[in-house]
Amino acid sequence: MMGLRENIAPALKSLGFNYKYDVSLPIRDMYSLVEKVKVRILQSFPDTKIAAYGHVGDGDLHLNPVTPAYNPAVLELIEPFVYEEVSRLKGSISAEHGLGLKKANYLKYSKDTDLIETMRTLKDLFDPNGIMNPYKLLPWK
Repeated sequence: MMGLRENIAPALKSLGFNYKYDVSLPIRDMYSLVEKVKVRILQSFPDTKIAAYGHVGDGDLHLNPVTPAYNPAVLELIEPFVYEEVSRLKGSISAEHGLGLKKANYLKYSKDTDLIETMRTLKDLFDPNGIMNPYKLLPWK
């Protein structure tokens, strides 16, 4: 079973460009998010494949629209739509893989401003020179 799971990413990569999202949300809402993304993209880009898998037990969803090649118009359909939907469903824009470089500026969809500022204060306290994972945890000032 794990062999199948571990081969999903390489299989998707062989199909083209992957727009990768690792979100968490209530289990009851996983399918609806996938369907909304599917409808939104396929109307304009019917050659897109939508793959979704994850850890159903803990609400972690890997959502991967795949196009033959990178297309900024597809990205515009996905972002910030996915993050807005996850926020509306009371989920988190980042599940097991963290914020990284791409998601830091979307943190506002999962955390309120006061909490982000508290996080920044703690980061500044423990990393005053900004050398630990620069740009990867919080929105850049």
